[in-house]
Amino acid sequence: IVINEINYNSSDDFNPEDWVELYNSSESSIYIGTWKLKDEDNDHVFPIPENTILSGGDYLVLCKDATAFESQFPEVTKFIGDFGFGLSGGGELLRLYDSNEQLVDKVEYNDIAPWPTEPDGTGPTLELIHPSLDNTLGENWAASNGPGTPGAKNSVYDYEQ
Repeated sequence: IVINEINYNSSDDFNPEDWVELYNSSESSIYIGTWKLKDEDNDHVFPIPENTILSGGDYLVLCKDATAFESQFPEVTKFIGDFGFGLSGGGELLRLYDSNEQLVDKVEYNDIAPWPTEPDGTGPTLELIHPSLDNTLGENWAASNGPGTPGAKNSVYDYEQ
């Protein structure tokens, strides 16, 4: 399971609030119920609901505000919320832990190079170029084409990887 797309500072014209997309790059379903998403603040914890299963090759969006997210992306059906804390526009550490409190993935994004700067308030999201790449490195991310692709393959997906 990888953190595959991040929306941390929407534009004023299109604001689904903050969200994080998870991707299961394996062919097998993975039980992620009781896993946790955290940011830099250890008090900011979003427990993924029990009985949540992420199928192989599938996506799940974790939303700060599910109502705001659904109003902007009505076609997306695989999302859960509300994680209740915002993501920083000036850089942030996101961490995903399994039910045994083992770190599964982490991304410490920023809004300065080598991280794409366009996702900081101008509309695009941060999209991982390919899920096999190291998502801790800014050069492996790009600004989305449009307001992001929650629940679907990233718009900047590199088929050569």
